[in-house]
Amino acid sequence: MKAAEIQGTEERRRAVRRLTARIILLGLVYALFIQLTGIGIPCLFRLVTGYRCPGCGMTHAAMALIHGQPKTAFRENPLSLTVVPLLGIYGLYRAELYIRTARTDFRKWEIVFLGVLWVVVLLFWLLRNLL
Repeated sequence: MKAAEIQGTEERRRAVRRLTARIILLGLVYALFIQLTGIGIPCLFRLVTGYRCPGCGMTHAAMALIHGQPKTAFRENPLSLTVVPLLGIYGLYRAELYIRTARTDFRKWEIVFLGVLWVVVLLFWLLRNLL
């Protein structure tokens, strides 16, 4: 590897680390805030329409997971133990790909994968409001 390539890889690695650290810190601060106050962000979609969005219950699910209660998390929002971990794994893949190659484009399989997840989320949203 040339020095410029190594420097670019290191810059991308630092950028991914900074972003990851910010996301984790924000999540921890939010979880601590909820733990201390019992106040979470209300769902604007539910306030306006009366219907639950696909993310409704995700904060409760995350707090249940923090407390080691996966059954409660699944009951609050099944996507917390299905789609969210898949997106997390995919995010790790994308971060590693970006660090190694600087690629930001999507391959066909990624578009299909994300499309399938989107359909799952839409079906979940419809079913949770119809049943």
